[in-house]
Amino acid sequence: MTGAPADTASSTVTGPGPRTAMPAPAVAAPQWRIDTDRRAAAHTALMAGADQLHLDYGGAHRGPPLSDPVALRAAEAVTRQLPVPVLAVNHLNDIGLADERGAPNPAAVDLLLHALDCARRLGVAVLHVPGFRRSLPNSEGLRAGTVAALRGVCAQLTGTDLLVAYESPLDARASLALARAVDHPALRLVLDTGNLCDAGLRPLAFAEAVAAAGLLLPDVHVKDGSGTTAPSAGDLPALVRASGARSVLVENDYRRTPARLREDIALCRRAANPRPLKEAP
Repeated sequence: MTGAPADTASSTVTGPGPRTAMPAPAVAAPQWRIDTDRRAAAHTALMAGADQLHLDYGGAHRGPPLSDPVALRAAEAVTRQLPVPVLAVNHLNDIGLADERGAPNPAAVDLLLHALDCARRLGVAVLHVPGFRRSLPNSEGLRAGTVAALRGVCAQLTGTDLLVAYESPLDARASLALARAVDHPALRLVLDTGNLCDAGLRPLAFAEAVAAAGLLLPDVHVKDGSGTTAPSAGDLPALVRASGARSVLVENDYRRTPARLREDIALCRRAANPRPLKEAP
């Protein structure tokens, strides 16, 4: 990430007394971009200096699904090694979240319910639902089906503190319209720099618009786009401030370039590290 991941804002608390900087955002690593072996990925992330690990539910080429008892036990062991705040259901990109008639895909609904059960077992805070490839909401019918699917999974969250984080390449206006149609307090929208840049959008503008609506997940994903690098180190503080990020996920592909994981984590930590503000004379 040539100015790789970033996020997290050095926001300040104001009021009586001196202003103080908020704690530096945590830096997370993505298991699915490191190794399908969840324990091996956790070890690599720890050695690279990550504060957290985001796990993938599995399926297809992403390793055994967590519906497999052995895989779930391995994932539970990982949560004892380092914090796991997010469970991503990337297999949805392979099967499709909805159809053109405006209905959720039954296989996707079943997958989400299994993933939600695993999220509860693992004690994660966020279930991440992506909308790419076969789940891309690029028509009116697919957007309606996506809304119905997200509304259905959010309805299962009664009595929990879990959030559902939805990510797609839609612009801020379309993303907010979709979220408002779901109309559930547990839904948040994800900012991913690489995916937004690939869609011809500006991450900072997305952050400002969605954060102003109170619907931005404060866990920003930062990675290169297909034709761009991640924001430069000079751009990261502004993105962090606008997003109010509490953590940043560095999401380049580290399977063939493991050394880059440490570089991206270090870059993000430097860019997002808050500095105490001096009192005005």
